[in-house]
Amino acid sequence: MNNKITPTMTWEEAPETLTPEIYAKIRGIAPNKAREKFKEKGFPLVSGGKQIADKTAVRLYDMGINPKTQTKESISFLILSELKNINSQLNTNKNKEMITND
Repeated sequence: MNNKITPTMTWEEAPETLTPEIYAKIRGIAPNKAREKFKEKGFPLVSGGKQIADKTAVRLYDMGINPKTQTKESISFLILSELKNINSQLNTNKNKEMITND
């Protein structure tokens, strides 16, 4: 039996550091599956032996991008993410101005 789990959190809603439980919510997978992922060789855990990882590093890892060997792709992703955030903020401010001016 293959039960589909619906994601309950987006990457944008997630905190900057992830645990397997938070990752499971983002990906729509079972927490035990997320813990297995965190144990994979090369998974970008924060040092210290705990199952904690940086959100951006995990997102790149999920996309198959290794910042150590694929610097150009990593930087491109980070720039595009930041531009998306800026654009979203500009649109929010523009909408607030339109409401205020009405």
